[in-house]
Parts: sequence; C-alpha cells; structure tokens
Amino acid sequence: MKRKLLKQIRNEWRTNVWLAIELLIVSVVMWYIIDNLYTTFSIMNEPRGFDTEHCYLINSSELTDQSPDYIPDQTQEQRTADLLTFIDRLEKRPEIECVALGQNAYFYNGSNSGTLMTCDTFSTSGAGYFVRRYVSPEFPKVFRIHGANGETPEQLSELLENRRGFLISDNAFKRSYGIENMRDFIGKDFFNGASNDTLRLLGAYLPVRYNDYSALEWAVSMMTAYPKEDYTGLTEIVVRVRDNMDTDFIENLMKDADRHFRIGNYYIASVKSFDDIRYIHQRNESTTTRNYIVGVLFLLLNIFLGLLGTFWFRTQQRVPEIAIRKANGATRTDIFRRVIGEGLILLLIITPVAAAFDWVLVYFEINTYYHSAYFEPIRFITCLLVSFALMALMIILGILIPANRAMKIAPAKALMDE
Repeated sequence: MKRKLLKQIRNEWRTNVWLAIELLIVSVVMWYIIDNLYTTFSIMNEPRGFDTEHCYLINSSELTDQSPDYIPDQTQEQRTADLLTFIDRLEKRPEIECVALGQNAYFYNGSNSGTLMTCDTFSTSGAGYFVRRYVSPEFPKVFRIHGANGETPEQLSELLENRRGFLISDNAFKRSYGIENMRDFIGKDFFNGASNDTLRLLGAYLPVRYNDYSALEWAVSMMTAYPKEDYTGLTEIVVRVRDNMDTDFIENLMKDADRHFRIGNYYIASVKSFDDIRYIHQRNESTTTRNYIVGVLFLLLNIFLGLLGTFWFRTQQRVPEIAIRKANGATRTDIFRRVIGEGLILLLIITPVAAAFDWVLVYFEINTYYHSAYFEPIRFITCLLVSFALMALMIILGILIPANRAMKIAPAKALMDE
C-alpha cells in the first residue's frame, strides 16, 4: 500500500511539488505562530510569587493648614506616633489579617525605585531593572511571599526586623552569572548604590513577577525594612483581609474612617481593591495581548481554510478515481486510507525541511525571546509537533469531507459525469 502511494506521488510529481511548497510555507508560518503563542501563554502561567487576593491599598493623607482640624507644628515624633496609632487601629479590626507599609513597593504599581547591589565582583547590573522595595517587616505576610529555602512569609517578616539587612529575589544573579540561587551569598555584605551604605543579605525569596505579562526571569528585586521611627517616609498602606470577611470591606472601613481613623492630621483618603489596581495597571497589556491572540487565531483560521480548500478541491477532482476503486471492490476504509495517506505522506516529507527553516528562524533570532534564549529543545520540538498535528488535522478534514461525499455517489453516475 505504502509503496503504491509513493509511486503514485512520484508519478504526479508536478502537482505534488507545488502542493509540497505550499505545505512547506504553511508549516514554517504555523511553527512561528505556535512558538509565539507558546511563549505568551507560558509567561502568563508562570508563578507570580505573590498573592493579591483579599488585599487592599489604603491611601492615607495628612490635613493641610487649609483645614480647620489641622494640628500645626507637629514634631516628627508626634507624626510617627500618630501613624503607629493609625496602623494599630487597622490591625485591631477583626476583618484585617495583617497590615504593612511601603514606598514604591506594592505590586501592579507603575512607580518604582531601583538600585545597584554589589558584593565582591558580583552586582545586579546585568539583571535588568532591579526593583528596590522599602517596606515594613509585615510586607511578606500581606502578599504571602515565600522564601527560596522554604521560609514562610512569617519567617521572612522576622528576618526583615533587622533594619541593617535586606532580602533579595533568588534569581538576582541568574541572568548575569548563571548562578541559580543566592544561597551562597546569604550573610554577606552588599554595597547599596542608592544610599551609599552597606546592607547584609538576610535571606532570599522566590522571585516575584512585576506583573502578569512580564516573564519570571525579569522579576529581580529586593526588600529592605524601615525602622519604626522613619515610618512616616512609607507612603503606602496595604492590608490583607481574612478570606471570609472581605465582603463590603471598603464600604465598612470608610464608614468608620472619620470616627476611628482621624488621628492627628492623618485620615483615610481612599481604599482600593487590588483586583481593581491589577486591572487598571495591566489594561494596556491585556488589550494588546487579547488583540494579538485574536489576530493569531484569525490567521490560523485562514490557514485552515486555505489548506482545507486545497485538499477539498484536490479530492473533488478524484471522484472518478474513487468511483473506479469502489467499483473494483475497495471498501470505504481502503479508499479513505489511500486518499488521506497521500496527504499525510506529503506532510511527512516536507516536515524535516520545514524544521530546517524553523531552525534558521531561531538561529537568526527572529522568533520570540524567552527564558534567556531563542532556542530551547523542548519548546522547539513541542511547537513543531503541535504545528504538525494541526496541519495533519486540516489535511484530514480537507480530504475526509469531500471523500465521504464522493463515496455516496454511484460509480456509474460518477463515471458518466466524467
């Protein structure tokens, strides 16, 4: 059977050459599309490293001298005491699990701070943008950040109590030096380029992504804690609400804002859910990604219809041949195996050639950059197999439907029409 098919393909080489060229072009385009979709969905499904469910951002502010309730001439100590009272009252609310402060620290935030951390000959300069987060020690508990060596968020918070130390993401030196983790650097002193001082590395945490659309490899950051006497420099208040108690949390808190949270000059200006913050921060990326995926799916549909039409027309031309085989005693299975087998053999023949062209795209870095590389064996082979499977499906449908219709035509009628 296979020998006869190969002989038939060889005898019809003129038409098959053009069909093979079409399959080759479509296969390369299909691989490129699948490769882009593969990286897009891989990035979106990477672990975020933090959890913003049931979290809220409280914007506190201070009265100005235009307000009749303004308290003038407050000392720094008084302002700090008022802020600590403000935080203490938040912590005592039954629905709030924990409270933390930060400066350019919360997630899905377009306002960031950066720095350069150096230890001996190693530095974070090659890691991309190195995010510096000034926080209170409770920050890992609010966003449930876990340590790279199995530490719980509570244990990371305890480490941050050391004001002369800092935590770093475990992949800080991976892109620059190929160092998989920061275990060997814990306990060493780093020079902090932002403040020209030295901080000791207290521990490492699992990398936290910048947002849902940035790859994990770019998630390089650090956390260092402010002493309590300097908390007035931390302008962000974030809270985690207990899982079963965040219904109408914003409305309930704002009802009590004037009565319980007017302390000194401090008051609650607004409360935002991190669901809303996340949506607003990623609105452009979400729209772009959605449009890209829709465009790719539309292109795949066009490719599908093109291949379907090609093999449909090719099979329609073979109705007399099918009729003759049927008249000579061939079963439906025999005929389907014959006509579908020819298309699949052509696809098998051009697939190695298409793989070579795909490799050329990778070599010249025309495909998508992901995981610090344009080529990964598993990714390359997976995309090749998926594109092969999709094209095989298109070929089978393009042959199966018209072949099934041809099988319903009486052989004598088919030959008479011819």
